[in-house]
Amino acid sequence: MKDKINFLVKFLILTVVLFLVWIPVGKVYLLLLAWTSKAVLLIMGYNAGLVIENGVPMLFVYYGHVAVMDNAHLMNFNIIPLVALILATPSIDPVRRISMLAIGIFLLFGVHVIDLVSHFTGYEIVIIFMAVSEVAVPFVVWFLLAHKEILGNG
Repeated sequence: MKDKINFLVKFLILTVVLFLVWIPVGKVYLLLLAWTSKAVLLIMGYNAGLVIENGVPMLFVYYGHVAVMDNAHLMNFNIIPLVALILATPSIDPVRRISMLAIGIFLLFGVHVIDLVSHFTGYEIVIIFMAVSEVAVPFVVWFLLAHKEILGNG
């Protein structure tokens, strides 16, 4: 029981610290997300314009449709619990932990691209699914990556 409480306390502390770090870092992440989403939209046949002010994406524009991205870096912060969970999970080899972080962040980045692109393409079912799963995805990815440690098989 003490190990579970230590894990929970470590997770909560890491979450708070990482969120404070995310506030400025998230703007860079959002810029990368916006350019990647713009490329995906272009491949799909949507030539969306991207308005950037002071190095931060502000608007996506496509034939009269506007996606406002002001403070959107605070919406993609579900990377924080994933990173905190991976860092707080005991008994993970450092090399494996780094690969878990890389895989997890890459997967969440892909989810964020799908989410942003779906708002432009009007795929309502994807938009609804993304809104519902936004909170669960980091925990599912963490479980899939660290199931041996979580279940005690590793």
